[in-house]
Amino acid sequence: MGLRNMMNNYFYGKQGKGDFTVENLPQNRRQLFTEVLKVRWSAMFGVNLLYMVAWLPAIIWTILNLVTLYTMLSDTAGAYTGDDIVGMFATYLLIMIPCVAVTGPFNAGVTYVLRNWARDEHSFVISDFKDAVKANWKQALLVSVIDGLMPFLLYTCWRFYGAMLAQSSFYVVPIALVVLVFIIWRLSCMLMMPMLITYKLRFRDVVRNSVLMTIAKLPFAVVIKLATLAVPALALGLGLLIPSIQMHIIMIVSLLYFIFLVAFHKLITVSYANWLCETYLNPRIEGARTNIGLRPENWDDVTYIPEDDED
Repeated sequence: MGLRNMMNNYFYGKQGKGDFTVENLPQNRRQLFTEVLKVRWSAMFGVNLLYMVAWLPAIIWTILNLVTLYTMLSDTAGAYTGDDIVGMFATYLLIMIPCVAVTGPFNAGVTYVLRNWARDEHSFVISDFKDAVKANWKQALLVSVIDGLMPFLLYTCWRFYGAMLAQSSFYVVPIALVVLVFIIWRLSCMLMMPMLITYKLRFRDVVRNSVLMTIAKLPFAVVIKLATLAVPALALGLGLLIPSIQMHIIMIVSLLYFIFLVAFHKLITVSYANWLCETYLNPRIEGARTNIGLRPENWDDVTYIPEDDED
């Protein structure tokens, strides 16, 4: 593309390229994601660290419980029983509710920045982050509160209905329903935050649209979620194959998540959310753009004129 194009691409992304023409635009979502990642990967370290600040209470609480669990399992005097471990786990999930809840506003801010980048649009990290938090913190907090509640409710229902299985196998049904609701919620969360920072919708409409689109595109949602779980799955496999390096794997993966992987995974899910919203919601909204960042189908007849940022 020429030296000037390459330098502008590195420092500013496609929006800053003075000799940018329409044929440089990606032809599909995969190419768009790849190009965005090439330009924005270094900036994602800062975004990741910014988001991890909100997760510090959850991280600290988790480490404390892991240390306690290790002490319990290592005790040879038999001072701790299975009920003690069960009670500790229930307490852990209960305290995690506010720990997860406080991440919601931060999630909204980070999602806004990454949504713009996933569209190959410019975004000022700090100022856009603050504006998105200010504009969306209430709905974002509702999402994170429910997100924190879900594991506790799943565990409670599992224990309750699991105890009932001794009386009747019928209780497999409510257990399956609870697990299904939990899975659908987790998959729908990939759409909720991008949707609430993009559209002016009531909270129930955000949840409803996210759930409906997730169910409609369930195979894609599962693939995207599995893609974000590839690194821990690989780490788990290596740890089981080579037990002697388990501690090293834990340290490396933890460091990767703390400095980069969370933002990388969110870029994946935001790109997926952009695709669904631009395909199924934007055509229903007058004046809303579709296929943002992609080459127009009739690009031979288009003279590209760079637009100013909308945000």
